[in-house]
Amino acid sequence: MKLDLSRIKNFSFNGIKQHGFKKRYVIIGILLIAAVFGGNYVLKQKKVEAQATVKNVKTQKVAIGSLSTMVDYASKFDPVQEVQVFPKTGGKVSSLNVDVGTKVNSGQVLFTLDTAELQAQLHIQQTALATSQANLAKTSLASEQTLNRSQITYNDAKDNYDKTQKLYDGGALSKQDLDNAKTKYDNATIDLKAAQDDLATAAAEAQVEQARASVNSVQVQIDNVTVVSPISGIVSAKDVKVGGIASSQSGSVTVIDSSSMIAEISVPDIVISKIEVGQKVPVSINAMKDKSVSGVIDMISPNSDSKDNSYLVKVKINNSQNDLIAGMFTKISLPSENKDNILLVPNEAIRIENNVNYLYVVLNGMVKKVAVTVGISNNKNTEVAGNITEGMDIIIEGQSFLNEGEKVNMVR
Repeated sequence: MKLDLSRIKNFSFNGIKQHGFKKRYVIIGILLIAAVFGGNYVLKQKKVEAQATVKNVKTQKVAIGSLSTMVDYASKFDPVQEVQVFPKTGGKVSSLNVDVGTKVNSGQVLFTLDTAELQAQLHIQQTALATSQANLAKTSLASEQTLNRSQITYNDAKDNYDKTQKLYDGGALSKQDLDNAKTKYDNATIDLKAAQDDLATAAAEAQVEQARASVNSVQVQIDNVTVVSPISGIVSAKDVKVGGIASSQSGSVTVIDSSSMIAEISVPDIVISKIEVGQKVPVSINAMKDKSVSGVIDMISPNSDSKDNSYLVKVKINNSQNDLIAGMFTKISLPSENKDNILLVPNEAIRIENNVNYLYVVLNGMVKKVAVTVGISNNKNTEVAGNITEGMDIIIEGQSFLNEGEKVNMVR
């Protein structure tokens, strides 16, 4: 509403002329009228501004639920298998078929050793075997002939002894004749037994077996100069070069199977009862901006470490996408504590003031600070207790800009 001062001015001075008031009283009157009209205008403006400053607040209701806390254990990735392959025999490396990063299959040739010396040894042993086999054949023939002669001699001696025994019993021959026949018979029996045992042939057969074993030994060494991978995977290291010497103690190729990763952790005994083989657990990878993947508990040691009474736990992580690398640092989260039927609020709803935990509650459209006691929490929710019930509306953002008793408008 506008105040027409010109009209008031004209009216006032006309009145002065008619009634004789002094000019200063007229001015005072004008100022009083302006103050009344202006004051009403200011009050209306403040009322509008007060209505416009009611703040919108984001709220969430207090809920009843279950909460599990987790404890993180530091570890690093190791391949599920890692094999350092040495040759079983020593020799000069004649060929190298792989390099670091080469993918290999089980049974694939990694490198080979020179066989020239072994081939020479094999020829010598094969010659010795042939010689011993020829000697065995010769000895066997001689033994067979000896056995036949011994058998004939034995048969003749036995027949003569039997006849002499009958004649002696009839009184036709003397005791001396019987004893002579018995001696010949006994000697023939000994010779036959020796021929049947055939120790010479047995010795020749032993020589053949020994020579054959020597041949096989050299052949195995020749077979072992071809070094193959026992697993499928990727070559992670090589310590051999063509022309170098490799043996069962030095010169190797390392192959890893990274289709899965293993992370080992040591946990206290109070955790063992809360985990089991086959259980899925979250695994966070530091090098991948704390990317979280799922792992499976693969092994729990049945015995504790004597030094700190901890238990070794192995967690297996699938790496079919080949995006995980051995040596990456990780955090494995295992359950620590679990509670059911408790009051839960989002972590961001709790505000600490002077070491007291508060919730900002909306009651009848106004802010009310409620002190609470907090319990267990995870990365999302916290257990609370105190003068608070399920279903209460709590403010979860911007509490620091609010005052108790202030009117607010709830949005979800």
